[in-house]
Amino acid sequence: MTPRQHRVVEALLSTPAVQALAKAPPTPGARLRITGNHGSSGTALVAALHEALPRQLFVVVVENPEAAARAEADMVALLGEPAARLFPQGEARFYGEETDPRIGGLRVEAVEALFSGSARVFVTTPRALQERVALPDRLARLRLELEVGDEIGFQLLVEELETMGYER
Repeated sequence: MTPRQHRVVEALLSTPAVQALAKAPPTPGARLRITGNHGSSGTALVAALHEALPRQLFVVVVENPEAAARAEADMVALLGEPAARLFPQGEARFYGEETDPRIGGLRVEAVEALFSGSARVFVTTPRALQERVALPDRLARLRLELEVGDEIGFQLLVEELETMGYER
């Protein structure tokens, strides 16, 4: 969250409709669909509600990966880096499983952020919500953190990555 609210978020928070929604948000498990939004107004509304209800979890479901990337970029611009996470869908493959480790990494980071509470806004697609994700107890083993000054041998690094499921 940014130290000072974005002007767009501030303006939305001053409207009666957003104030009413913030005072009486949907109940847990309920779904709220807001239509008629143009451009980034939908994501701006979610950003404003996030500011008004900081403990609430928001899931923004958009139609395709491109729209998800745009919505996440909007959220980051309005709320700052740690507040929003993209939960991408896997690549469509007709001959095997997903092989791009970047997508798997982004998914793991999003789930970690969900469980740790470090992000409260998630942007995804319907297909991504249908796909399986690594079990929570396996998430910690899928992360390798290296810092500046750490010395790790190349062979050990390769072995660690292979243990995590990466292939040469």
